[in-house]
Amino acid sequence: MSEGNPLGFHRRWILLKPPLRPDSQIIAAYRREVEGHNARVLLLGVTAELADIGDTTVAVDISKKMIASAWPGDTEKRKALHGNWLDMPLEAREFTAAIGDGILAGIEFPQYQTFFSQLAKLLLPGARIALRLYETPEPGETVTMVRDQTMRGKIAGFHAFKWRLAMAIAAETKQAAVPVSAIHRRFQREFPDRAALSAATGWSLDVISEIDAYDSKPMIYRFPTRRELLAHLPDSFANPRFAASGDYELAERCPLFVADIPS
Repeated sequence: MSEGNPLGFHRRWILLKPPLRPDSQIIAAYRREVEGHNARVLLLGVTAELADIGDTTVAVDISKKMIASAWPGDTEKRKALHGNWLDMPLEAREFTAAIGDGILAGIEFPQYQTFFSQLAKLLLPGARIALRLYETPEPGETVTMVRDQTMRGKIAGFHAFKWRLAMAIAAETKQAAVPVSAIHRRFQREFPDRAALSAATGWSLDVISEIDAYDSKPMIYRFPTRRELLAHLPDSFANPRFAASGDYELAERCPLFVADIPS
């Protein structure tokens, strides 16, 4: 999942940890869920850690800059294509699995039908999808709860905090779509003293300043509840379920959503 300018994001990527960046346990969860379905994998996005999940892998990303900066390079077993997930430049019925990390955060609910229809068109009978989610829990937290937990030092990682803040905004507004500029504004309001925040959490001021990448940016992320996701899943997918993606901080809100194309 990209945050802001692709090249700027790529420079920050090496500093990121779960829940934003896949680690060994998240990769293992993907491998576990697509085992037996990994002959030809469609990767949505150019997440380098997932580039070799399949015996062969084809990645699709809408950003040429992300492909140039984040993709580890084409080989005989993997390649990246420039394209839109809602209209992918691929032949029908050629993949045994489709995977993507946090990608639904970038897709609007009205586009879910088109997105899942694209997958259904490209996946072979018996194929599997595994998509890691950023899921707003039910009942959700309030921003006040997140602030209090933060200032008591109960949230270990800054990026887990950032996602909890965004999900609390989604829960309070009852809207899965959260503009990143709104995350920044609410952060500024709730945490006006960054030195005090640093002292309470142990996060450096440099780490905290990463929130400024959201300042006045146009991106909108979506943090659906499990119920909202299932309500938008078309009938072309069977046996929808949720699988653990590890035990890292916030993993309980980042499950793999798994479903199958009927044989």
